[in-house]
Amino acid sequence: MTDQQIRLSFPPQGTGWNELETAIRARQLDEIRAHWTKAFRAPKDVQEVGLKAFTMFLSDNGFFSLYHPYIGDIEQEVLAMCVSLFHPQPDSCGNTTSGGSESIFCAMHAAREWAVEFRPVKGVPEVVLPYSAHPAFSKACHYLGMKIVRVPVAKDYRSDVQAMADAIGPNTIALVGSAPCWPYGCYDRLDEISALAVQHGLWMHTDACVGGYLAPFLEKLGHKIPAWDFRLPGVKSISADLHKFGYCPKPMSTVLWRSAELQRFHYVSPIDWPAGEYKMMGFVGSRSGGPVFASWCTLKYLGESGYMRLANQVLDVKRKMIEGIRSIDGLWAWDNDLFPLCFGSKGEDLAAIEGGMSALGWVLFGNHEPPLINIPLDPATDDVVINTFLNELADVTRKVQRGELNVKGDLRYG
Repeated sequence: MTDQQIRLSFPPQGTGWNELETAIRARQLDEIRAHWTKAFRAPKDVQEVGLKAFTMFLSDNGFFSLYHPYIGDIEQEVLAMCVSLFHPQPDSCGNTTSGGSESIFCAMHAAREWAVEFRPVKGVPEVVLPYSAHPAFSKACHYLGMKIVRVPVAKDYRSDVQAMADAIGPNTIALVGSAPCWPYGCYDRLDEISALAVQHGLWMHTDACVGGYLAPFLEKLGHKIPAWDFRLPGVKSISADLHKFGYCPKPMSTVLWRSAELQRFHYVSPIDWPAGEYKMMGFVGSRSGGPVFASWCTLKYLGESGYMRLANQVLDVKRKMIEGIRSIDGLWAWDNDLFPLCFGSKGEDLAAIEGGMSALGWVLFGNHEPPLINIPLDPATDDVVINTFLNELADVTRKVQRGELNVKGDLRYG
């Protein structure tokens, strides 16, 4: 991470592509050790489909999706396919966004606008959520003038629903649960949070940015996944990233609404300027149409059978990684509900291990409480990546144990 300010004058003359290509290739990270900076990816054939469609419509402006059928119809088909996975109500619907942060922002904005009509409060609107919920909620509520109330998680790192209940006050408008959360890969007690939301007349949001487009296919394969979607009566909105286990090119996420009636609280459509109504699919205005068409092609190319195949494949990757990590003396791996893969040490300095791996070129995610390394596995994680990682992790861990490594890493997200 750098906070150094770069001062550079604008180039007086243009530069040829060959020189530019050489310059940017020099900045490319090692293909194996930086594998997880490019997550989440499917095998190369799926990536190629998305890339071709993205390139075809790279310059088209997604701004027009609510106004012109050539892109609007495709986007609505994407959303219809997505909504169909989440046990929808008759008029459940959705919007595309640039990523989980925007999806969460849109959901929190809709909750605030809904509360004005259905749960007016005298003070600053409050959102109650577990400590493990994504920081995008804190960021969204900061922008929206709302207050975040984070409560400790239970001993199993899932939501402490009683603590959430105790935190509900006269200004509470919404509750949040994760499916699963990023720090631990665990599902919150979403059925209990839903019951709490219904009891108190609150908006409930499920953050399924990580697992939203994996869980439905695991369920079809017979895996037990806690109910997290519109099956739960309290759930009014869901965030789910197509550019994670939907394997669509970035940036592409979705925010889904239980009903069209709730979706209306999402839109802001100013008319106070000369050019007419300004109504957008999400928060942003101009955006590339590439991700929309790439997502449509990816969903169609894989279909249910393809997604089920990749679901099995990524679980196999997780199994290999867990077995490999557990075979390294001093380390343990958590067989959590879903992803990311989380592992820690039995006594060694995990930050030193992360630092040693970072010095070799690995780009890893970390977690402070408790100390963990988080890995966003995907079906493109092949045996070369797995074996290289495990061999180098074992070597670094041994060096830390022997006091031969004095590199201090940073266990943080990103």
